[in-house]
Amino acid sequence: MENRMRSIFDAASHLFINKGYAGTQIKDIAKEIGLSTGMLYVYFTGKRDILNFILKGTIDQAFITQEFELPISSELFDSLDNEIMNAFEENTKAFSSHLDNITEYPLEQMLSDAFEVISKYGIGCLLIEKNPDDLRKLTVYYKEYRKKFYDQVLSYITQYMQIGTFRHVEHPQHITRLIIETLSWWGMHITNDAYEIQKDIPIETAKAICMDNLLHAYQL
Repeated sequence: MENRMRSIFDAASHLFINKGYAGTQIKDIAKEIGLSTGMLYVYFTGKRDILNFILKGTIDQAFITQEFELPISSELFDSLDNEIMNAFEENTKAFSSHLDNITEYPLEQMLSDAFEVISKYGIGCLLIEKNPDDLRKLTVYYKEYRKKFYDQVLSYITQYMQIGTFRHVEHPQHITRLIIETLSWWGMHITNDAYEIQKDIPIETAKAICMDNLLHAYQL
């Protein structure tokens, strides 16, 4: 059961991200994992429940491995939008908690924490980015969350420059964008929607490559 649910999670998330939710049919998901379409309906009553299953599994990874009564009930996802927004809000608070004590929170730790957040929620973020018409409420909130995240990273970088642990750059706002895009590329895009998807790269390796490049570029 656990392996089957993981297979559905992996196959459907790949299709919803790369083909789009609207462009993916139940039969496409079934074919991706070698099931008949009818067998997939044993697990889910429809495509929307599969999308919700992936989104909930992104913020609560233990959810994927629990035992379910089949087919999975839509009622499990009644408060999903609020759960996702709360998860983003908690991350916003946690990530900003060191802004008042920057000397105890070095650049390396900040980049590491940012990478961990991006990689942990990467699939859910990409689902929202790629399917704004099907996830309208989450899309509005996600844009706000991304702006807050950008502002936080910029605030850290500005303070690091002031205390001399980050090399001086002429346009910190653009460097912040570059850093976030680098973290995002290695944290979620390369394994989910890059032109040449690299599923065989362990997340630890992706993080090490990303951190090595950013620290050599900016850390003093």
